[in-house]
Amino acid sequence: MNQIKFILSFVLLSMISHSTQAFSINYKVDLPKPSNHYAKVQMIFKAEKDTVFQVGMPVWTPGSYLVREFSKSVENVSATINGEPLNVRKSRKNVWDIESKGKGLITISYWVYCFEFSARTSFINESQALINGASFFMYLKGSEQESGKVEFHIPQQWKNHISSMKEVSFNPSTNTVVYSFYNYDILVDSPIQLGTFDILEFDVLNVPHYVALVGTNNAKHEELKNDMKAVCASMAKIVGEFPKDVNPNKYVFIVQHVESGGGGIEHLNSTVLVMPRFNYSSPAKYRSFMNLVAHEYFHLWNVKRIRPVNLGPFDYDNENYTHSLWVAEGITSYYDELAMRRLGWVGPQDFLNTLAKYINYHENRPGSKHATLHEVSFDAWIKEYRPNENTKNNGYSYYTKGFIIAALLDARICEKTNGKKSLDDVFKKLYNDFYGAENFGPIGTGFTDDEFLKVCNEVAEYDFTEDFNNWLDEANTPDYQTIIGFKGDISVNNKSTNHSDFGVNTKTTNGKTIVDFVHREGTGESIGVNVNDEIIGINGYRVENNMITLYEQLGKPENVNILISRGGEIKEFSGKYKALPKQNWSIELSSEAQKDSFWKENGALQYWLRSDN
Repeated sequence: MNQIKFILSFVLLSMISHSTQAFSINYKVDLPKPSNHYAKVQMIFKAEKDTVFQVGMPVWTPGSYLVREFSKSVENVSATINGEPLNVRKSRKNVWDIESKGKGLITISYWVYCFEFSARTSFINESQALINGASFFMYLKGSEQESGKVEFHIPQQWKNHISSMKEVSFNPSTNTVVYSFYNYDILVDSPIQLGTFDILEFDVLNVPHYVALVGTNNAKHEELKNDMKAVCASMAKIVGEFPKDVNPNKYVFIVQHVESGGGGIEHLNSTVLVMPRFNYSSPAKYRSFMNLVAHEYFHLWNVKRIRPVNLGPFDYDNENYTHSLWVAEGITSYYDELAMRRLGWVGPQDFLNTLAKYINYHENRPGSKHATLHEVSFDAWIKEYRPNENTKNNGYSYYTKGFIIAALLDARICEKTNGKKSLDDVFKKLYNDFYGAENFGPIGTGFTDDEFLKVCNEVAEYDFTEDFNNWLDEANTPDYQTIIGFKGDISVNNKSTNHSDFGVNTKTTNGKTIVDFVHREGTGESIGVNVNDEIIGINGYRVENNMITLYEQLGKPENVNILISRGGEIKEFSGKYKALPKQNWSIELSSEAQKDSFWKENGALQYWLRSDN
């Protein structure tokens, strides 16, 4: 056991002892007027000596790698000991110091404003409250491993409540519910939904699963329940075991319905999903929602138990860096698409078409040649959630390339083992080695980059070192043809073309053609066009957001002259037109592999793209 594992093992084992103690840090939450979006929170614990306590608000929430500064929504922090006021002083942007003045019961009170709607934040209005712990609950520094309970006084007009935490009690006469947690990580990682909503229920691996459908929607309950159960069962087969630390024994989906938008975020035993309220009637959008269900549900294993070493226990005051978000999110994205194939909802060629779309999207992004996959994972905190006008030039998403590398890794394992093993076996081994080992505590320990490579090598009985160097630490194009080729059963081709493109994207604003992206290798960049320039004309002819069409109508001249307005000043740029190459990858099954009989045979390709139905 290396030193990091030893430290994490010690911390996690200490969690077990805390979980058996009486509740020591308790919270009470009141929503006196939900329409004003405020909640009153009280944090209560005993002081055993005269000291200065520190309480803090997280600056980020696990699963979303951006510093969000949740303390910005906290107001009116005060504290008492045995009812007597205490001095409270803010010492950092998210930390408050409290002088205890001896032994006694300390109550810290504060108000938190909750009107930022997303899967990651807390939101309260007249009809519901979605509570995401990192944006809502302070923590007592040095006591993050203490157990406790949280009591919600729910408005009388609301009829439902749900959370993945253990429900200690519910008093219908006062509409008060009490949940328990065995440390602060669990409190943060267990969103609470209050309001009036429908609840669906099904079992997977003998574990009850609940689906809270919040807000108006057009879901067909029985169809949705059956499809979600099928998706969850498919994802559960990858590892083959429901996590042993889930207590109570349940999993919760909270589905928030909105006018537009979407997304989700994983939690330890639950997830919050966002779905446009009437999308259930669209087959394509409904299938996309099933992808989201599969993605967030697989996080129950990947990242919540099988995780990079730096992603737990968490530092809530600072960024938690890792090079392996491509594993956490990219491989999960791969599996959410693969689930559709395994369920028989799409055919093998459909899945390969999806893979080709991912490859084309990635390879045609200029940043794909200027950043490595390890770099974009590490830089998620400053780039992934904060894109600007140059983001496409200097980076890309670890979701996208992570998906591609997962497909290459899976295909190569299947090929090297003659269809006896796959990426599933990597996750089974990671699960057993880094989560299942008893000496690592109730939720396991994390893996390093080298340990992930080692597990892949052991499963495939093949050394992936050179592949990983190329895929993760170089900004180049992988050898798609060789890895996905499968000895003639699949053809992989790239028909690269030049297309009429000035290397700029434009939009129409108040009737003006405004540049909002400049490709780092295009004509616009080479002759001096900037983002926010207004394009007035090309070669003497006025532009009306039709640069490419106009250029072609002019006969594709070799030399171009572009007239722009920049900050109210008229400027003119001239230079040679430079066509941008566009990659066009296709992945096609052979005529033999398109026959149903082919998929009844045993082989590497059949195992890779199998249907379990």
